[in-house]
Amino acid sequence: MLPNLLSVLRAVLVGPLLWSLHRDGQGVSALTAALLGLATGSDLVDGWLARRLGQTSRLGRILDPLADKVLLGGLALGLLLWRDYPVWLAGLLLVRDAAIVATGLVLLRRRGRVIPPSTLGKASTVVLSITAVAWVLPFPDPLRQVLAIAAGALLVVSGVGYARTACRPARAGAPGQPGI
Repeated sequence: MLPNLLSVLRAVLVGPLLWSLHRDGQGVSALTAALLGLATGSDLVDGWLARRLGQTSRLGRILDPLADKVLLGGLALGLLLWRDYPVWLAGLLLVRDAAIVATGLVLLRRRGRVIPPSTLGKASTVVLSITAVAWVLPFPDPLRQVLAIAAGALLVVSGVGYARTACRPARAGAPGQPGI
C-alpha cells in the first residue's frame, strides 16, 4: 500500500514541481530542489519498500512506471519551455513513453499482460532523472550534453527492447502475467 502511495505522490508532485520551476526563472529555489529530490527519491524508495515489505502487486507494477513517465515527461516539457532542454530528447522521451503506455494498455486489455520494466528501462529512467537534475541545477553544459546523449541512447535501446518484449507471446508463469 505505501509503495503505491509513493508512486501516486510522485505523479502528483509534477504540478507543484513545474509551478516552482517556472517561478524560479533561470535560477533554482530550495523549494524546486526539494520537490525534485522528493519526486526522484520516491522512485528509489517505492520499489525498495515494495520488495522489503512484501507489497509487490500488479497495481504497483503499473503505477510505478506510469508515475515515472508522468514525472519525466512533465519535467521534460517544463525544462523544454523554461531551461533550453534539448527538443530532440524531450520528443524522443514522449514518443517512446506514449508507445509504451499505448502498447501496455492494449496488452493489459487483450491479454491481461503487464510488461515488466527492463534493466535498460530502469537505467534510462535513472539517467533521464540525472539529466533533468542537470538542467534544473547549474551543471556545466558539456556534462549536460553528455547526459542528454546517454539518455537518448538508452531511450532508443530500451524502446527497442520493450517493443521486442511486447511482440513475444506470453509465457505461462512469467512475471507480470495474470495471477502473479
